[in-house]
Amino acid sequence: MPISAKQLNLCDISTDFDKFYNQNQNNLLDLLNEFINISDFIPFSFYQKYYSHFGRKRDFSLESMIYAFILKNILSIPSIDLLITLLNISSEMRQFCGFLKVPHKSQFSRFKDNFLDSLNDLFNNLVDVTEDFCKEVNPFLASILITDTTGFEAYVTENNPKFYQSQLRKAKTYAKIFTKDNPDSTFDIEKYAQGQMPKFASSNSDAKLTYLNGHFGYFQKCVISTNALGVVRNVNFYDVNNNLDQDLRPQDIKDTYDAKSLIPTLETFFQLHPSFSYKYFLGDAGFDADDNYAYLHQKNIMPIISLNPRNSPNIPQPGFNEIGVPLCPYDSSLPMVYDGITREKGRADRIKYICPKALKICSNGTTTYSLKCESPCTSSKMGRVKQITIHHNYRFNTSMPRDSLKWQLLFKLRTICERSICQIKNFIQIKSSRVRNTVSLKSDILLACISQLIAFILMFKTKNYDNPLAIKSLIA
Repeated sequence: MPISAKQLNLCDISTDFDKFYNQNQNNLLDLLNEFINISDFIPFSFYQKYYSHFGRKRDFSLESMIYAFILKNILSIPSIDLLITLLNISSEMRQFCGFLKVPHKSQFSRFKDNFLDSLNDLFNNLVDVTEDFCKEVNPFLASILITDTTGFEAYVTENNPKFYQSQLRKAKTYAKIFTKDNPDSTFDIEKYAQGQMPKFASSNSDAKLTYLNGHFGYFQKCVISTNALGVVRNVNFYDVNNNLDQDLRPQDIKDTYDAKSLIPTLETFFQLHPSFSYKYFLGDAGFDADDNYAYLHQKNIMPIISLNPRNSPNIPQPGFNEIGVPLCPYDSSLPMVYDGITREKGRADRIKYICPKALKICSNGTTTYSLKCESPCTSSKMGRVKQITIHHNYRFNTSMPRDSLKWQLLFKLRTICERSICQIKNFIQIKSSRVRNTVSLKSDILLACISQLIAFILMFKTKNYDNPLAIKSLIA
């Protein structure tokens, strides 16, 4: 019986792959040569800093270095080593970048270390340029601002799963001793192990212990904003310490960070781009905080934020008397006791009321509470606490009802921001590049965002903007 199928041949496969790769690589380079001139977008201050740093005897132009990073990201080249190899092999890539010779790995590293602020200026300049393009593509989607918090996992020893397992083993050993000495008490092994983890990595103090994506790790935290087209609008390395010593679940701590990060992030964004305006803001439940609603109301932006159960505890809610003082949930004849003003950075001041049956004890500069109630409405040691902000009704009295069809359709657009963040992380491929330096990591993030914006400009000029995140279509 004759064999109808053609036998696979490694040489044929290799030849076909080389033909496909070279053909599509040339397509991308031709498009970039025709439609993109990176010097049109580079701020003059970047040129000044770059050329004053290297002087007259410089081997590589500023445009050449930026083009090399753009190619690395768009082609998903995982490391600088592989980029250098491809530049040595491909004369077309060298010619496109403008390299007479290929830079050394250390020259790429020093570029990222020395010009972080200038890369940030270049990124913000591209944001201004692409804003009009976004409005021309789809004015409605361009009027929606979507924000999400994320983390870029640092290449440190503490991110090895074996490190956390070693902490768990130590916690289990300690638990045996503790329960033996305290038979009537409970011991949470997981929480104890998490509390024993160092607050930052030993090799990089900027890689801080954070709860992200459902697990603990050492991340460079970041707040990223996009529009509903998925085109990145803002990158902010706003940083506050996650206090894991508090008696909170890890998810609660993450939500607290999300809630506090929004206002400083948007303030910085609108200072950099004062002419920008948006009709809607989309965010997940982590941004469900009274202060955020009040801030968005002041900016005339309609919030589309889902309610967070963390902010709506399933316990009896206190009522109010005729002068606005909250009352005990179980006995409306007992007004709660005023306990001062709560002031926190990045949040509005709040009036604090405590349980009328809680006794406040101050000793040696330490404040403790003693609850004397036969039927408490909460498991807290200090009893029920009610904190009232001036604008706390904005959270529930939203201008668009959460059960309306329009609200639900708008909220579904929020995932485009997550897909954009995923694309940026794929550009960086930190586990392959093994970047240890925080400054280099931040530069990589900005270069990835710059590459996305350059690709969007290219897609816009070639009238191929049906899906702005489909960057791979440029080389398909």
